[in-house]
Amino acid sequence: MPAISVVCPTFNSEPFVIRTLESVIRQTCPPEEIIVSDDGSTDGTVPVVEEFLNRHPRIRHTVIRNIHRGAGAARNAAVEGSRCEWLAFLDSDDLWKPEKLEVVSQHIEGHAEFNIFCHAEEQVTQQGGHHMIDYAKWYDPSKALPGQIYYRSFFSPSAVTCRRTLLFEGGLFDETILSGIEDFDLWQRIAPFARPYFIREPLGYYFDRTGNLSFGGYWNKWKDSVRLAVRYGSRVTPLGMAYHISKITLFHAFHGLRHRLLSQ
Repeated sequence: MPAISVVCPTFNSEPFVIRTLESVIRQTCPPEEIIVSDDGSTDGTVPVVEEFLNRHPRIRHTVIRNIHRGAGAARNAAVEGSRCEWLAFLDSDDLWKPEKLEVVSQHIEGHAEFNIFCHAEEQVTQQGGHHMIDYAKWYDPSKALPGQIYYRSFFSPSAVTCRRTLLFEGGLFDETILSGIEDFDLWQRIAPFARPYFIREPLGYYFDRTGNLSFGGYWNKWKDSVRLAVRYGSRVTPLGMAYHISKITLFHAFHGLRHRLLSQ
């Protein structure tokens, strides 16, 4: 089986991070190591994580304490400190099914020509609703990846397992992006080097917490999204870039204003 490092960034995750780490410990095919990279939490995240992982010494683990610089910086610290050829990302509020790493490992062994694997997920809304996200349906293998992923991100951090070298080819996460879309920027940068393989089986749970965003949060996401649309605009036509920016603007304006009205 391939050697896999699990990368889990945290920030004030005390209420749910142990549930997340339990989903790693319960894997039918355990990882080689778990790296928890904390982004300067002000609650009890780090102590509860250390206490939990110390009770499970059979899996090598590292807890990195960072100053608060954003999720991108926390992920980069974990990537740089990892020891394995493959990295599996897991956000601190998401979950994996017990067979996730075993299934992914089997696909890695059977498809050595690919360097990034992404499985389907079950999205869980704040109201408790479930629906499956099959990222494979958005990918057309007959077309170049950079032009496709410009319009839609069909990788999800907690569903991705990739070669460590691929991230360094892309330049790791942009630590100046603080609005929560640093992963989308990374997918754009690794796209020219990525050879993706999609697993249509849902192997994890993605908890959608966008309802917690403030109006200012939507504003910051809009600014960063437009910045990325311009940064990678050469991959599409000028009309395509204008269309994409208009979609971004309408989406964030609608949800930002809706949040402001509901909060009054």
